[in-house]
Amino acid sequence: MELGEYYRNRIVRNRIAEFCGGDEENPASFSSYYLVGYGKNLAETSGLPFLSFEKKDFSSILDRGLDIYRAVWDEKYLLAVLDVEYFNQDFPGEVYLNPGRVFSLMEPVCSRILEIFRSFNINPGVTMTGQGYHFVFKIRKGSPVHESLEKAGHVEDSLRERYQRIRGKKKSALSVSEGKAFDGMGRVLEFAGHRIKRELGEAGYPLPVQLTDVAVGKGERGREAVSIDLSMYGDPLYMRDIRCPFSTHQKHKVDVWKVGKKISREIPVQVALPRRNYAVAKLLEIRRDYAKAALYARFHRTEIPDFTVEFENLVSEYMKSPLGEFHRFFDGVRPDAEENWSGTYWAVDYGDLPECLKYSLTFPNPNLLKPTNVQHLVRIFMKKGWHPRHIAGFLASRYLNPSFNWNEDWSRYDQRTRADFYVRLFAGMIRTGLDREADLNCISHGEKGYCIRPNCGFNLADFRLA
Repeated sequence: MELGEYYRNRIVRNRIAEFCGGDEENPASFSSYYLVGYGKNLAETSGLPFLSFEKKDFSSILDRGLDIYRAVWDEKYLLAVLDVEYFNQDFPGEVYLNPGRVFSLMEPVCSRILEIFRSFNINPGVTMTGQGYHFVFKIRKGSPVHESLEKAGHVEDSLRERYQRIRGKKKSALSVSEGKAFDGMGRVLEFAGHRIKRELGEAGYPLPVQLTDVAVGKGERGREAVSIDLSMYGDPLYMRDIRCPFSTHQKHKVDVWKVGKKISREIPVQVALPRRNYAVAKLLEIRRDYAKAALYARFHRTEIPDFTVEFENLVSEYMKSPLGEFHRFFDGVRPDAEENWSGTYWAVDYGDLPECLKYSLTFPNPNLLKPTNVQHLVRIFMKKGWHPRHIAGFLASRYLNPSFNWNEDWSRYDQRTRADFYVRLFAGMIRTGLDREADLNCISHGEKGYCIRPNCGFNLADFRLA
């Protein structure tokens, strides 16, 4: 079976449509606000590998042989999405070249995540992607738990304005209450991420487990780790999307520069599959065979499960936790007003900062877009006595300065929200004791590939809080 025949298969199309919240014969019924296509075809014709589409273009995306994504923004529900991926700074193509090894390594992670969710009577939908797993479920808008998430969340004034704008793929305004609930969802999943990271560490899991793609030292196969990627919750709700089960996966065909020509040429396009009680080896076999994937689709539905009632218990645990307490502490302080920055955030003396951090601050683009450097900033500024919210204000002041010619398109994202998210994430791990800063030393920083000048005269271990 070829790709075109696979995507014309009625059952495959129905399964993709189910995940989008509707029926393939009536894409207007999808509860997903929009769709996204991704692939080599787009890269060659439009210069970018991804493009947003209206729901009515469902068939067009498939007919063009693109990977298909649905919006996280949904008309009826708030989605919970936990994205878990393997990453390797030295061998980024490892997951394509040796998927059996990588996914076997990820089995304990997948099992622990399911155990934790099931302890709250939540059984999320699980999709095997090209690089890991997506764990997904939903809660109803207007429900008591949605209201609880609104109370837990926060939306910056700058983001409130963006949520009200109607522009591009955003065909309607997004309410502040929905934005707060989305932020609240991110905080609760951050709490779950803490538990996953802690329990895997206590169980002796062999790879570093990071909350987002923070660099690590070398292991058995280069600088490899597992990322519990919460980064979508640092961006506006309307900017994020998630790959559909039974979509193709062709990132390695587009990101040739990343994985190398040999892997891009020789590894076939794969299929994202819903994870059931199948052995990893069997799923890896099915996902590289369109006919087997289409047969698999006959027996595995893809509707996102609703755990509106059960999720309340997880929210309650978060609210009572040290992390929930820290988040309230973080929200309780406002960053300095922009008109005062010349005397505050822009008046910081870099003279007593280690060379590695000084370099990131002197050349913030692209260095302050890298989570590893943001974590470094947070650790050192907290040692210097800064409140985490002011560290976020300092970071936002850099993101908001257009003179740095940012690689990021800040017209689509929100600088203050991004800064708040990453600083809150890294500071929260320190405050709750999850981050003991064991790798805050010059040797580890060099092994990560982030030492700018060896023997610079600073000792990073001196900046540990503990």
